[in-house]
Amino acid sequence: MRIIKRRIRKPDNYLLGINTGDNFYIASPFITIANQQLVINSGFTPALNIGEQILPTIDKSVSKFNAKGGFVTLKGLPKVPAQREFTFKDWHGNWHTKTIDYERYPRQILSAPLNELCIVEDLQGEKIVRSPLLNNSHGNYDNIRHTVNLFLELFGECEILQDNLLPALNVPITRLNWDILPPGNYPWATLQPRIQTIINNTPINTRQAIQDRFEFLSSYTPNFVATGRAGFKGYFVFGYPNRDFFILESIFEGNATYVLGQDWNTVAQLSKGEILDNHLHLHRFLHNATWQPNIHGIL
Repeated sequence: MRIIKRRIRKPDNYLLGINTGDNFYIASPFITIANQQLVINSGFTPALNIGEQILPTIDKSVSKFNAKGGFVTLKGLPKVPAQREFTFKDWHGNWHTKTIDYERYPRQILSAPLNELCIVEDLQGEKIVRSPLLNNSHGNYDNIRHTVNLFLELFGECEILQDNLLPALNVPITRLNWDILPPGNYPWATLQPRIQTIINNTPINTRQAIQDRFEFLSSYTPNFVATGRAGFKGYFVFGYPNRDFFILESIFEGNATYVLGQDWNTVAQLSKGEILDNHLHLHRFLHNATWQPNIHGIL
């Protein structure tokens, strides 16, 4: 399972495909020109030879804890005497050491994990950075979380691999963003009852304009209509006979109408951001005076 985050808290959420008691590795993506500087910055030589093993260079908090350990402040206990030592230079340029007595909460010392990373070759012959062998047990969760976060701090992402270096789990994503209406023609008389309730939930002063747009789209008798769910609620996709594009329309004022060139199976697998923000469209028509001529022009 691939992880692209700044930090994780519960490692068990990311161990899909790794059974309790199984051994596994955490690994970086393939070492490429794009990411090799990150690998070198972590302490490996520029040669990036297979077999190189290092204690990662201290970068931020996780790699610092990995090399030096840390402590937990026990604020529920009474404060205890402690000393702080510092050095200073006097006016004559001589250095002196001074000790200050004070009280602080007790500290529980946490030993440094000292996890070393190694460059190995995966089953495709690509170089990757691999963690020590880990075991999926509840008692190891602290070290698993630490190791994942170490990779995320150093490389920005990582992957869970089985002990044979195969990916732990590749789950195909099934997006449930759309409800596809039964096949058939959808003139306005057929479509209106299906979307009127949604239109009625919009502000009163915008309802007529929204209805006019949908009625105009249905006047070309689409034979395919899908309605959005969840984050796509309020979005409709229209397909027309003998056309190799789909029209994405929204009930929300201030949006535009998008003409999508991808086949529907491809479009259905995209996220809302990919469709609307990444220019994955043939045309974009604003809701203004030229909207109807633009739609007529392509239909």
